[in-house]
Amino acid sequence: MSADVKARSEQLSELVRESPDNSIIQEKMKILSKHYVLFRRTRQDGSCFYRAFMFSYMEILRQMQDKQAEVTRLMECLDMSKDRFSCLEWNKAYFSIDPEEYFSSVVSELNEVLDVIAAGCTSEWLYQRSLQESFSGRIISLLRLITETEIRTDEFYKQSIPTNLNVLQFCWKAVRSLDAEATTTQMRALTYALGIPLRVEVVDKSSTDRGVLVKRLDFFHESDLEKGPLRLTRSYLSSSTAPIPLKQGSYDADLLSSDGTPMLTLLCRRGHCDILYRK
Repeated sequence: MSADVKARSEQLSELVRESPDNSIIQEKMKILSKHYVLFRRTRQDGSCFYRAFMFSYMEILRQMQDKQAEVTRLMECLDMSKDRFSCLEWNKAYFSIDPEEYFSSVVSELNEVLDVIAAGCTSEWLYQRSLQESFSGRIISLLRLITETEIRTDEFYKQSIPTNLNVLQFCWKAVRSLDAEATTTQMRALTYALGIPLRVEVVDKSSTDRGVLVKRLDFFHESDLEKGPLRLTRSYLSSSTAPIPLKQGSYDADLLSSDGTPMLTLLCRRGHCDILYRK
């Protein structure tokens, strides 16, 4: 972990101090402290998941041995998403230019940044780039469009949509809107579309008859085929939980830890997502 990451991150114990009147939250943070050393805050807005997801991915990319191979893989996923995007009807009033032209222009901008990372950038450069609202805003809109495209073109997601909404209405309300927070449905869709495994540690005020547990969600493909089915694994952490290896899918090894679990890990609390760093 670089000095820049440490300098801009905080100890999880800070979140324990932020909840002095809630013993359940405190206990869950103490449980997570056994597995993670630091966390990085993200802006508290409806786009926190997308913001944390992409920044954490870029940080992981910086550390990969074969960065360019991963950039090539991701761009292939974006090409497939663009093909599906092009097959859908879009309200052109939402875009400043032709929808397909907009999609392509933001993908090109993202590709340029990923190429800089692959060539070897500093963590400071990446951090400063992420602060540029003109860049981060467009990337977030792209991630939302990719998520919407996945949901609208795969029948699987219909089961997750409220019965009083059709797919398009759901996407307009819960995906495209910039203040719409991501739920499991959106997380699953973006993970599948980009082929990036994801772990989410959920901290809330709930408890069970088994005591205080942290809910853990792992999103990854369980098949070694190019685009196998996506598995969402739910598990729980307690004060005595030992890490359980997961079945490794078809990802680049650098996107997974040595025990086969997703490197990209987010902390979700009260609907807000921050980035977690392992010990």
